[in-house]
Amino acid sequence: MSKRIFALIIIVGIVSVITISCSEDETTTAPPANSTSAPFAKFSELQVKVFNNCLGAQCHSSSANQGNLTLEAGVSFNNLVGVQSALFPQFKRVEPGNSTNSLLIKILKGEVSPRMPLNGSPLTAATIDSVARWIDQGALNN
Repeated sequence: MSKRIFALIIIVGIVSVITISCSEDETTTAPPANSTSAPFAKFSELQVKVFNNCLGAQCHSSSANQGNLTLEAGVSFNNLVGVQSALFPQFKRVEPGNSTNSLLIKILKGEVSPRMPLNGSPLTAATIDSVARWIDQGALNN
């Protein structure tokens, strides 16, 4: 009888150690509850929230094509990512993984002229941050 109790105690102890170990591993790898990391920016969201607003008659529609840049859905990604700028050939319009060196961010922030949107209010810092985050996360076509 005492051997059974001893064996039961050993089994319960082992199960407890495994359970505690696993739960500690999960806790240490999970992000903190108050994490302030920004959500992933998707190109499809940026197309709707940012680029579709650039399609005015004098701007980046296929008919206007200012700066040799069309930002219409279906062609904007290929016209932005990895493409040398016609106006500033020392920059790529969007350099995946490098928002700091991407012309799109420089133009949106007003670091180069003309600041975009040309005839509108500047984009909010949060919107520009979303674009920069998309670029820094690889400028995926998602």
